[in-house]
Amino acid sequence: MPTTVTVAEIADLIGVEDTIIRRTIERRDDDLQPYLHEDPEYNAQNQSDTDSPVSEVPTPLLDLEGLPLLITKLSFNIPTLDIIENLACQVLHLTVLREEKTDLTSKNRELQGQNAELQTRINDLQHQVSELQGELTRQAEMQSRSWIQKLFNRPNSEGS
Repeated sequence: MPTTVTVAEIADLIGVEDTIIRRTIERRDDDLQPYLHEDPEYNAQNQSDTDSPVSEVPTPLLDLEGLPLLITKLSFNIPTLDIIENLACQVLHLTVLREEKTDLTSKNRELQGQNAELQTRINDLQHQVSELQGELTRQAEMQSRSWIQKLFNRPNSEGS
């Protein structure tokens, strides 16, 4: 998992418009400053664009450790009802993810058990195949010997 997130990723995570997040980050708050890093891809893109203003401040990346602090800073500008709604959505999302994880874990255990059973069957079948191949080889050798014996031990019917 990445250790930094972009403004768009933060907006997806917490359900706040990216313009609000961008404005809060661009204030360069002293508390947030240690968690902010320049985005080299964004800087390269802005330098290659001739239409973008030179004075535009590039949007930095935020360390995940700074996300709780950013959310606190954002909460000063967001009505309480919106914060509660966002938190309720996040709790619901986390609950759904937890249930999915539980279901996937049980399915994974079940599939691992089936896999072990199938692996045992495959090993048994491979053992049976090797035994049958050995038996076929022995039968072929015995048949070859009997043909040779019949060929050389045949009584001479013409003149003996």
